[in-house]
Amino acid sequence: MLKVLILVLSIGIIGCSTYQPISGYPENGANGYSEKVLSENRFLVRVDGRDTESYGSLRMKLVRRAAELCPGSFELTDYTMKQGFVIHAKSVHWPYVTAHLICTELPIDKSVLFSGGIQ
Repeated sequence: MLKVLILVLSIGIIGCSTYQPISGYPENGANGYSEKVLSENRFLVRVDGRDTESYGSLRMKLVRRAAELCPGSFELTDYTMKQGFVIHAKSVHWPYVTAHLICTELPIDKSVLFSGGIQ
C-alpha cells in the first residue's frame, strides 16, 4: 500500500500534462485513458500515448487512473504493453498499455474512526 501511495504522490508532483480521458480514436492522434467496467469493482483500463511517449510514462498514467477508480486499494493484473498500427495515407504508430483492475478495499471513512465526542 505504501508503494502505491508513493507512486501516486510522485505522479501528482511530476504532473502529466497529457493526462486526460481519450477523446477520439488513437489512430487519428487522440491519446488519453479509458476504462471498461467488467463487473462490480473490476475494470479494464487502457492508456493510449503519443508515438514518442515511453511505456514507463503510460504505466504511471495507468496507475494514476487506477487510484482514481479505486480510492482504497487495488490490484493490477494482466498488464500488457502494445503498439497500435494503422495504415492510411501514411502509417501511424502509437504505444498503449492495458491492465485488469480489481478494487480490493474501500477507503477508510475517517469520520467514523472515533466514536463519542472530544473530551
